[in-house]
Amino acid sequence: MRVEWLYKNNTDRVILFFNGWGMDATAVAHLQAEEDVLSFCDYRSWDFVCPDLSAYRHCAVVAWSMGVWAASRIVASLKVLPEISIALNGTTRPVDNRFGIPVKVYELTEKGMNEKGREKFFSRMFDCSEEKERFARQKPNRLLLEVCEELSFIRKESQSHTSDVIWNKCYLSEKDLIFPIENQKNWCRVQEIPVVSLPGGHYPFYCFNSWREIIEG
Repeated sequence: MRVEWLYKNNTDRVILFFNGWGMDATAVAHLQAEEDVLSFCDYRSWDFVCPDLSAYRHCAVVAWSMGVWAASRIVASLKVLPEISIALNGTTRPVDNRFGIPVKVYELTEKGMNEKGREKFFSRMFDCSEEKERFARQKPNRLLLEVCEELSFIRKESQSHTSDVIWNKCYLSEKDLIFPIENQKNWCRVQEIPVVSLPGGHYPFYCFNSWREIIEG
C-alpha cells in the first residue's frame, strides 16, 4: 500500500484520504486544503508505513470507491479517533451482489483488464465529455500490472466484512456506472448512513474545490 502526504501544512487537523482502485495522488490534485491530507492507495497488500499521527487534535476520514472498504479495514490500526468519516460512491462490501459491484461483473472486469479496459473504466467514471477531458490531464500514473494485482487482492480480501469505522455521511452520484446506485443505497440503508446526492458519475471530485467542502458539504 502506498501512503503519501498530499498536503503537509503542519496544522493540528489531518484528513485521511482513501483513494479508489488504480488511482494515485494526481486523481485529486485539483482539491485544495488548509489541513494536512494523508493519502492511502495501491491496495495490493495490507503492508504500509504510516507517519505518526498522535499530535493531531482533529481527524477526518474521506474515502472514495474501493477506499471505503480499505478505510474500514485500516483506520482502527492507525490509533486515531476520526471526528467524521465520509464515504463517496463506495461501500464496505465492494464485491457483493447486494451492497457492491455484482460478483460476475467484477470477475469479468478483472479477467479482461488491459490498457483498453482501463481506459474504458476511466471513461465510465464520467457522464459528460468535459469531465472526461479534464481527467485526461490528471490520470493516475500506475503500471497495468499493479492495478491488475490490486483488482485481484480486493476481490479476495473483500470476502471479509469487518469494519470498525462509523460512517457519518455518504455521497452518492446519481449516474454512477461503476458501483450500482441501488446497491449503495442498500448499504446506506442497512448501516443507517445519511445520504447526500451528487450529480454526475462515479468520480465525484469535480463537484468540490477543496477537501473542506467535502467534509462540510
